[in-house]
Amino acid sequence: MGASRRRYRATLPTEPAWPVEKRAPDRAADRSPERALRRKAAGRRRRFAMIVVIPVLLMLGSVYLHSVAAGLDSRAAEVRAKLGRAEDEGKRLEVRVTELSGSARIRELAGKLGMKQPGSDVLRVYGNEAEDGTHDGTRQEGGEPRQR
Repeated sequence: MGASRRRYRATLPTEPAWPVEKRAPDRAADRSPERALRRKAAGRRRRFAMIVVIPVLLMLGSVYLHSVAAGLDSRAAEVRAKLGRAEDEGKRLEVRVTELSGSARIRELAGKLGMKQPGSDVLRVYGNEAEDGTHDGTRQEGGEPRQR
């Protein structure tokens, strides 16, 4: 006769292999009616969860996501409207800048303030060189340059 075969439990490569433990010979306890009823009840609970609870949770999640998406859509519409108003305001301000910086308007305001055109006979130039710190055209001696 051949040698008996021993069965081994699968282990990690770093662990030694141990023989498989045998089940208790008391099979009558496994077949008791109480155990069968408990198994049926557990199966019913699992089926109930699969058929009722999970779909309800999925529907509630879907409703929640749709409400969040609707809120985000309304927020996006508000931001788009605000952007449109800002663009309109920017165009209006550009037109206003163009109106205010016109040369005819500036000359009119300068005349009201008593300013004269360059090159007129009422203007005099004091000194023809770089700024020297004096108003009589003579060169200033000594001192240090001004810090910038």
